[in-house]
Amino acid sequence: MDIRPVKLTDYKELMKLFTLFVGDDRFLKPDSDSFKIVLKNSNSYIYVATDKEKLIGFATLSVRNVVRYSKSIAELDELFVLEEYRKHGIGKALIKKIEKKTKELNCKGIFIQSGKDHKIAHIFYKNLDYVKRGYYFTKDL
Repeated sequence: MDIRPVKLTDYKELMKLFTLFVGDDRFLKPDSDSFKIVLKNSNSYIYVATDKEKLIGFATLSVRNVVRYSKSIAELDELFVLEEYRKHGIGKALIKKIEKKTKELNCKGIFIQSGKDHKIAHIFYKNLDYVKRGYYFTKDL
């Protein structure tokens, strides 16, 4: 298993993983996403986990400034590992890679949003010393 930055050539395989992640096959249609924009954004990072060159998971990170902090903050936007590879330390390895990058960028810390029904993810983050601090709200426009 290897953790590395995503490459443009990973696009099709990564979109297959996104389809599983969100349960929507729209990612199988070219240009139905912002992959190329994210790759060009100096404040966005995508890491993939591979097993013999097969993509088995990914993590995405974005960094931004907010008025209330003197340092940038990082947000783990997405984290996914194929079901058959779970409980083998791959998610943890992806998080550690994100944490390392966040430290390199001298960010204040990492923010993670997780849906209220994702109990297993909540346990996973808690076991990695993340602290539940509140709620988040959304509105589609």
